[in-house]
Amino acid sequence: MAREHLFVFCYDVASAKARRRMAELLESTGTRVQQSVFEVRTTAARAQALLRRLGQERHVGDSVRMYCLTEEGRARSAASGGAPIPERSEFWLL
Repeated sequence: MAREHLFVFCYDVASAKARRRMAELLESTGTRVQQSVFEVRTTAARAQALLRRLGQERHVGDSVRMYCLTEEGRARSAASGGAPIPERSEFWLL
């Protein structure tokens, strides 16, 4: 099974309709941590597929970014207010 990582997705999108669609898609897979910033724990392949899907909503002048946090990077991260940074999860759903 592919290893999961913590990915951070953020966007700068002018259209309210496109922002709403992106937010709905990201909220279905991750946690909103700021207005246009989401944390998603998933595999690299699924993260790339999600980025492609988000890119379909993007218009000229808009941007969507995805960052992958390694376990070391996640462990060194901190938050003040809002949702806590997700812990590493090692479990299987059967």
